[in-house]
Amino acid sequence: MKRSVEVREKPADALAETVTLYQIEVLIDGRSYRSTRTLGRLFIKAARANLDIPGAPLTVLAHSGGVELLFLTRETPALVWDLSGGVPTSLWDSPDPLDPARAPDLIRQPVEQTTFTITQNGSAMPSNHERILSAAYELFTRHSVHELTLAHVQEAADVTEAELAQEFGSVDALAEECLKRRERDWTIGIVRAGARARAEHPEGRLLAIFDVFDEWFHRDDYEACTFINVLLEMGRDHSLGRASMEHLAYIRSLVADLAREAGLRDPEEFAFSWHILMKGAIINAVEGDDKAALRAQAMGRDLIRRHRAVSTDTGSYQLDPRWALG
Repeated sequence: MKRSVEVREKPADALAETVTLYQIEVLIDGRSYRSTRTLGRLFIKAARANLDIPGAPLTVLAHSGGVELLFLTRETPALVWDLSGGVPTSLWDSPDPLDPARAPDLIRQPVEQTTFTITQNGSAMPSNHERILSAAYELFTRHSVHELTLAHVQEAADVTEAELAQEFGSVDALAEECLKRRERDWTIGIVRAGARARAEHPEGRLLAIFDVFDEWFHRDDYEACTFINVLLEMGRDHSLGRASMEHLAYIRSLVADLAREAGLRDPEEFAFSWHILMKGAIINAVEGDDKAALRAQAMGRDLIRRHRAVSTDTGSYQLDPRWALG
């Protein structure tokens, strides 16, 4: 995730009025966007208005990377922070349907706030902690834990050895923080948010997970599942292996919640089976199977049918042949 902050230049005699261009951090379902204060306020106004419109139309958010069309409901966790003062503060000035306090169960981890240092010319720069973590995350999702050293991270983050040691004492400590960010950016920000945006019914959202996967698998920067990679590399008895298992368990809990909302039988058992489809599709995609997500989705339809209310017809069940797409 890019963490650069652009600055609108002003004459030296106007430094006191210098305004950082991207002053607003908008966090939607765990995914972060940087925007201007004006556009951030327009986004809040539009989001609030759209909640009262039947069908909940998409809300436009113009940000540093382009434009997003965001599907928001009263259950969507949304935070907007003013970063211009160096320490993020909430912009919500009263209880609001988008206020996370109205949906405390929707964000498992505390919101990760990016801290900034205000320079002499008024521009905002990410803290050493954020620079190190962002650099480590990019390396960590592409390489094994054993391949990385603190020296690699130090060079990528452009910090001194002392600055790195002050924030993180070991590769394992950095890796654990990267796993938390992976849950925020991938599990919540891509998979969960993507499935919610593509379907309204819980069954549809379960199947939409594989639509999200299909897009992910076809990206040039497809990097597979960090949680699986770390678990296989470090083993379940290592602290990072245990942390990976916790993050994987959280994914299953999201699936189980959807199964429960859909009225499926044995939602916990269903989640274990569904997770097999998810992990299997990820591995198949690494092998080069460009239809891995579609195969898993077809098998998922069968799994959903099996977990629906018990039918008196015990002899007419047919396996959906779409699982064998060639």
